[in-house]
Amino acid sequence: MPCCHPASVNLDVANIYYSLTKMLRPLLIVEIGCFIGFSTQHFAQAIKELGFGRIISIDAFDWDVDAGRGMQNRFDVAEYYKNKANVGAIVEFIKGYSTEVYPAIADQIKQKIDLLYIDGDHSINGVFADFNTYYNDVRVGGFVILHDIYPEMCGVDGPRALVDCLKAKHVPHNIELIEMQTKDGFGIALLRKINDKPLQVTPIVKLVEKSWWRLINALPLRMSRTSFERQIIIQVVDALTQQPIIGVKMICPQRFNEERISDSNGLINLSHYLPNRYLMDFYAEGYQDARNQLFDISSEKFSGIVRLKSLS
Repeated sequence: MPCCHPASVNLDVANIYYSLTKMLRPLLIVEIGCFIGFSTQHFAQAIKELGFGRIISIDAFDWDVDAGRGMQNRFDVAEYYKNKANVGAIVEFIKGYSTEVYPAIADQIKQKIDLLYIDGDHSINGVFADFNTYYNDVRVGGFVILHDIYPEMCGVDGPRALVDCLKAKHVPHNIELIEMQTKDGFGIALLRKINDKPLQVTPIVKLVEKSWWRLINALPLRMSRTSFERQIIIQVVDALTQQPIIGVKMICPQRFNEERISDSNGLINLSHYLPNRYLMDFYAEGYQDARNQLFDISSEKFSGIVRLKSLS
């Protein structure tokens, strides 16, 4: 449905949630922020196929949307598709703000959460509040998923701030954490709880305004920077003259056929987030196509040269 993405997660991401649920075999999933239940459906389908487990999905449901049946409150849309998918016995939608409804469901979830999904209030205060309210009820060995961790793509700061705070203070002592780039660039982080130490996490700096760049510039130097900050620089030159070629089209199939065009210096810049091997195709008028060019990156090498042969 047109209303789904980007308000809902990308389909490829939802399929990751489905597969992860099948592998983790959780008895209880708590979801914070479901929009109209698209991610919920993927968690629920896996639970349905497993034959055990349930989902508590919390959302404010505070505005309406047209999901193909006219304007409806998002709660009604989520309920409709829950019943249509025959997962009514698996999913319980709770209307309200996550921190406010916690006392009402505390007895159901106390130290019982196998998978916690945080995709609600994306402000810094909101994400930290969700994490601090629910993390201690995640079982040891359980997982937490954070959506929208790359603010330069999704335009929100909270999840990134939480990830970097955890990296600075609690990884690897209390949590294992990996970041994953996604097709839409929004990204997800997967956290695994490795001990029962209670955590209450606060932002590294107090922000005057919601600004990701104000936060990242204030982080301690010992903090590992994220992959999107590392830039790959490729120069495309004429194989005979070694002069830069302007307007070369680069296509990277591994990055969902992402395209880049070389600038006036023959340079192509792109962020580095895949494992250190990139397969690329290069096309330029008057030159032979250069397909399946393998760019192998090391920790010391983030630049390279591609030489195209002229057709003349």
